[in-house]
Amino acid sequence: MKENLILLISLLSLASCKQTSEDWIDRSRHEGLFKITKTNSFEAYATEENPIGIDNTLHSLEQAKEYFDDVFEEDLAFAVLFVDNQNWDKYAWAPPPGMPQAYFDGNMVLGLGNSIMAKRWAQQLQELPESKLDSLQEVFGEEIKLDLFFRDALSLHELGHLYQFYRTSEESQRKWLDEVFGNLCQFAAAKNLQSPDVFTQMDYFQEFLVQESLWGKVGYTSLDQFEESYYEIIKQGRNYGWYQTQFYLIAKELYLTFGDDILAKFRGLLIATDAEKIGRIENDKLLEILKQRLGEEAIDILKWKHDS
Repeated sequence: MKENLILLISLLSLASCKQTSEDWIDRSRHEGLFKITKTNSFEAYATEENPIGIDNTLHSLEQAKEYFDDVFEEDLAFAVLFVDNQNWDKYAWAPPPGMPQAYFDGNMVLGLGNSIMAKRWAQQLQELPESKLDSLQEVFGEEIKLDLFFRDALSLHELGHLYQFYRTSEESQRKWLDEVFGNLCQFAAAKNLQSPDVFTQMDYFQEFLVQESLWGKVGYTSLDQFEESYYEIIKQGRNYGWYQTQFYLIAKELYLTFGDDILAKFRGLLIATDAEKIGRIENDKLLEILKQRLGEEAIDILKWKHDS
């Protein structure tokens, strides 16, 4: 009887686990796209048959996958969809075109060509003093090609989310913890690329946004508001970007303090606090878990400085 019970538990455990990382990719999302054959590390598709401007993105993602596979002890299969502005709403989950995103089905969507997201920011930056524009041109080129940030740098953020989503449910314990993790992965992967270009562009632009206060006045600033009004904040765009910048600065300090070790610990935290498995826990209980898994020094770095 005991042996039968052990066997039953084992079978249930196997049934509840993903058999391979290939299984989780929703390939129905690839219909109508052209297969990209420039990489063997992951699946890639595009709305154009021979897209230009994606080679560096592919190369960076190949290196990032190798890095994350080692850190997280995975061999993750995933797909990258390069989508142009006119087809964005057909394949992506949210506007505007060019805003990188990943979901719980093994797919990541990135902008193709000069995305609406990059165009809007480039237009806004033209209002800056000439000296500020000169500094941006040194990093992003004379035309200030911000797709180098929104596609090349932020694709590393979305890839980090895929490594999280593969082991967690869709029910987040705290969305702000998810986004700190995404930024942590983004910073760490960029720091470990062979070429420093992506890291330089990413870090310069994030720090530039803060120094020049380019987000302007935003309506939501607390972590509680980020949880309670998440979708409204996303729709506002600028407010969501402000939060992401703050999460980036936290993630940057975490990685510079703890190095690669913090990535696996943080991912383990997200897996252990999966809300579908343990339910939503109160802030005081969550703080105790954070202390146990990440340590007091990390908690000091995570302290939010912008409560309303």
